[in-house]
Amino acid sequence: MTMLAQRLRRTTLSLLTSTAVVGTAVAGAVVATAAPAAAACADVDVVFARGTGETPGLGITGRPFVSALTSQLGDRTVSSYAVDYAANTAQTSAGPGATDMSRHISQVAAECPGTRFVIGGYSQGATVTDIAVGIRTGTTTGTPIPAALADRVAAVVVFGNPLGLSGGRTIATSSTTYGPRSVDYCNSSDSVCGSQPKTGTGGHLSYAGNGATTAGAGFAAARVRAAGTPTTPPTTPPSSSCVSATPRAHVDAGRAVSVYGVAYARGSRDRLGYTISQTAVAVQQDSATSWSRVTSC
Repeated sequence: MTMLAQRLRRTTLSLLTSTAVVGTAVAGAVVATAAPAAAACADVDVVFARGTGETPGLGITGRPFVSALTSQLGDRTVSSYAVDYAANTAQTSAGPGATDMSRHISQVAAECPGTRFVIGGYSQGATVTDIAVGIRTGTTTGTPIPAALADRVAAVVVFGNPLGLSGGRTIATSSTTYGPRSVDYCNSSDSVCGSQPKTGTGGHLSYAGNGATTAGAGFAAARVRAAGTPTTPPTTPPSSSCVSATPRAHVDAGRAVSVYGVAYARGSRDRLGYTISQTAVAVQQDSATSWSRVTSC
């Protein structure tokens, strides 16, 4: 099973009844069902971070958002990934959440060159998204999405973003890279998103029921369609169907991809070792775009 398949199996769909204080979304009851195994590569992968205190999964806002986006992109395949992080009440888990969001996007992007991403979050999950797109929040730190993958992110949609507590900031006003394809939803009675422009009625727990998730899905769907399909970089045909070289040489020649300093054979995703390694590794060509690790050439 590939890393992508393993991660997709961890995504759950949750039915949550929530009670919360201002700035905290606490799940009161949950019925969770593991999502069926998704196709290896979807046209669109939705990466969403739940709010503070919610049971692991997409959460009370993420679930209807993903459902609405899937419906609006009925002519495309849509997968979803619930960011794996603590969502603790101390708000210190947003950084690790951003790192998990970035790691997931890097892994899927390497395996699926035709996949576009829609990312977002609710409450602390919005802070996760802020950090992932490179916005410093002062709460905690994490690994942002690699700059080389920025164009693969078609839309950024967040709800009840605490970034607004800093003078009404939004992703649109704070990121030159992601701002033009982002939208912040802040309800009229939601103090968590501070003085951001108000987009709807209700408080911090109202996004799932006041039309915000449907509107956010419409925003994302339009940008997915405008973005089109990512262009797959051409690979140079090797002079031999079997090549022995260092992991870095395989990456540079297009026979492998690098994910956080580790080289994986393109197509098969066989691990070749750290890109800094000087040990030669043999790979056999399976097709025009797929290679597998072999003992020797």
